[in-house]
Amino acid sequence: MDDRTSEYGTILGADAKFKGDLSFDSAAKILGNFEGAIKAKGKVFIADGSTCKATVTAKEIEVEGHIQGNVQATERVEIKPSGRITGDIIAARMSMADGASIEGHVQIGPAGATGAKASASAEMKPTARPQSVSPAQAARVK
Repeated sequence: MDDRTSEYGTILGADAKFKGDLSFDSAAKILGNFEGAIKAKGKVFIADGSTCKATVTAKEIEVEGHIQGNVQATERVEIKPSGRITGDIIAARMSMADGASIEGHVQIGPAGATGAKASASAEMKPTARPQSVSPAQAARVK
């Protein structure tokens, strides 16, 4: 868990459960459970052990916990080793540590930087889970 609390103007504590929409200008650290939507001009940090079932739109998004929803960062998304995102990602830049996971579509580059898909990102639906294929079905495809 990140101990640099002085850079965060908003902190949702580890024992907190929040449901609704959150918007702010500075940086926020989510230590507990959040459900809804987050819209920020600054940085959003989802700490290890926290769960965020939300659409997250921010300048920077750093993930150690789990985001279940679509993510859009005008600058960058950073997924730490324990981080998971189940949903689509649009960002100008992204880094992903060994052990991190993504389940969804990823679009990195100028569209994320300009926010070109910002209005569409709230309407994006997380990608369907892959279906398993039996060895017999796989043999027929060949």
